Amino acid sequence: MKPFYQGKIDTFCAFYAVLNALRLTHSIRTLKAREFFNDMLMELVSQPERFRAVLEQTTDYIDIVDEMLVYTASRMPLRCQHPFQPGEKVTKEQFWTCCETWINGQANRTAIFRFIRFSHPTTPPTVRHWTTIARIDAKTLDLYDSSHEADSIQHLSLSQVVTDEAQLSQQSFLYLQPDTLRLVGLPF
Repeated sequence: MKPFYQGKIDTFCAFYAVLNALRLTHSIRTLKAREFFNDMLMELVSQPERFRAVLEQTTDYIDIVDEMLVYTASRMPLRCQHPFQPGEKVTKEQFWTCCETWINGQANRTAIFRFIRFSHPTTPPTVRHWTTIARIDAKTLDLYDSSHEADSIQHLSLSQVVTDEAQLSQQSFLYLQPDTLRLVGLPF
């Protein structure tokens, strides 16, 4: 199955990351994904300030991702864990091992997280993006991603990433935000 993909100008990558996680864990189809997507949008529309924050990308989407996971868990069997807390120091090896152990430990598991991409360590970020993991091993990670942009990232290597923004370099230009990691799977 191909991942659900977002439109060129929308700001809903966090929604798509959750929907793509459910596609991997529960094989949801387009109609079910649309139902969850629309229900979440209707919830946000009733809260204009939060909806505007989504449209203007002035949110980190963490609360929205969590709400969407709770909402879907009320409609289908779903297990979600957030292994890292805000402010917790997490090495990239800890982040990677956590994902690898979770995903490869049992069928119908994935993880979603947010990364920030920089073109240079001293310039502002060029991309803030939520995504879903398709496969992972000790050194490489394949994404099940909603972006179809020409410069979208579909594969990561451990050497390309950091979990501490201060460690950005020309070789490591992607900052994985540990507190955004959500481990998702069937509860059994």
